[in-house]
Amino acid sequence: MKLDVVSKHLLLIFSWLALWRLAVFMEYAPHASIWFPPAGLTFAAYLLVGWRVVGTMFIACMLSTFWEHMVFQDQRTISELLTSGAIFAVIHNLIYGVSAHLLRGAIEQVDTYNLYHLVMRFMITASVSSFFMALTGMVLLYGGLSLASFKESWLGWWIGDMSGILVLTPLFISFMNRLYPKRGLLTALQFSLPATHRRWSYGAKLLLCSSLLTIVVIMADLFNSPEIACFVFFLALPQMWIVYTETPYRTALSLALYSFLTAALVAVFGVGTQAYIYQFAINVVACSAYFAMGVPALVSANRMLHQKAHIDHLTQAYTRQHFLTLAEQQIKQARRYGQATSLLLIDVDKFKLINDKYGHSVGDRVLERIAVEIKSALRESDILGRFGGDEFMVMLPQTQEDDAFEVAEQIRERLAGLSFVQPDLSVSCSFGVTGLDASQSFQDAFEEADNSLLAAKRAGRNVTLMASETPLRQA
Repeated sequence: MKLDVVSKHLLLIFSWLALWRLAVFMEYAPHASIWFPPAGLTFAAYLLVGWRVVGTMFIACMLSTFWEHMVFQDQRTISELLTSGAIFAVIHNLIYGVSAHLLRGAIEQVDTYNLYHLVMRFMITASVSSFFMALTGMVLLYGGLSLASFKESWLGWWIGDMSGILVLTPLFISFMNRLYPKRGLLTALQFSLPATHRRWSYGAKLLLCSSLLTIVVIMADLFNSPEIACFVFFLALPQMWIVYTETPYRTALSLALYSFLTAALVAVFGVGTQAYIYQFAINVVACSAYFAMGVPALVSANRMLHQKAHIDHLTQAYTRQHFLTLAEQQIKQARRYGQATSLLLIDVDKFKLINDKYGHSVGDRVLERIAVEIKSALRESDILGRFGGDEFMVMLPQTQEDDAFEVAEQIRERLAGLSFVQPDLSVSCSFGVTGLDASQSFQDAFEEADNSLLAAKRAGRNVTLMASETPLRQA
């Protein structure tokens, strides 16, 4: 169900206030929670939607001020509430809005697979913006320089906001993208909902991470040991497991659940003296996970580069250079074991006329069909490469020249029988065949096959000729 504009903005306000109330439950120092999820939602909103949400976020900040007054029953007047609410709304939206705007401009310039630059910029933006938010908020809202607990409150505010941004922004973006679809933004991370598979496996990983975290917090509280609490940093390892085996969306979700459980456990056990350890752990684990996301992206990029370098995009045959590499390897193996090897050269007859008459798109379709037919006639061990625009090469391991000639004839007859949408379009190919002896290099064999191919074309095309002799077989 699609929501209208007003409903979308009301949903944002409600979500922001719900997250704010959740953070208040988990405060361990004045005005400082172990995390502050509304900061992540604000940052995600500005990052995805831009300045269109400034009014919405402003209202949410104002309402949270009055809600805070009701929760803590402080002595502020309506005028003071309006003033403090407006100050909080201005600095909150200004700092995070400008920061998100700058990051969005940087994201659009980042290469699709260069996630390390993206992650680094995101981390720097989150840490710097939350730093200034905490400092400005403490000074303007609470007279920070004279506040006895300034150091603890400011540091807690800073790390809490930074945790909310680092951990929750990607997840909030995935949710908000349904309300505000945005093409081209954060496409590198692909924070979309995953296809439904292996849910039980993902659930087991979440259960393992949650159990380990709970054990660490309980043991640290039981023995009042900051040293035991530091074991929480090792939970980055199971998070890496999730990164490498699950989608980016599930990674973001696992980080959100990890941070929520951490905050809940700290609130339940009241381990205030160890709160900073858990706060820093949330950020360290999140940053480690985001950097690790770059590994699958790099693997994917390398796979694509390998594909482009080795496989012809149109015909899915090997590229010329990669074919030559494989051919040299095959020749060395054949010499070592005394095996026969043959080479076919294939040229599409009058291909230029096909392009001129029917267009290059039809010509491409012809090449695709030819490549498919050739592959279907070959063994798994045979090697097919595209030599040029309308020429193909086939290396036939453990094949004598006479047998290679028969293979070429079968392929030639199949190609001559191809039919196309264009009723007057017919295709034929000429073949040159040669066998390689132990003393020959690939270049020598190629020249022999090429001479046979030229002779076949001079003989009228749609012909197969061998290098050792020149019997003519014409359809």
